[in-house]
Amino acid sequence: MNRVSLPQGDFTTQLYRTRVNYTFTPKMYFAGLVQHSSSSRTVGANLRLRWEYTPGSELFVVYTDDRSTDAGPERPGLLNRALAVKITRLFRF
Repeated sequence: MNRVSLPQGDFTTQLYRTRVNYTFTPKMYFAGLVQHSSSSRTVGANLRLRWEYTPGSELFVVYTDDRSTDAGPERPGLLNRALAVKITRLFRF
């Protein structure tokens, strides 16, 4: 919780965040972050899966979602959504 005093006025904002990390194996893990902001009235989530399929080579799958908590006819509930996949491969010469 932040209480801010400015010459233009005072306001209070609250930011709640939770993080989850889970390791399936030494080569695969899941990480998640969920966050709520009272000032922007949004809830966001970032979920990431990492898998090292061979030493030095990895696969990442990342899902991001941002939503408004005060959705209405003028303001959509879904603000942003993305899915990203990244594959790296180590080449040895």
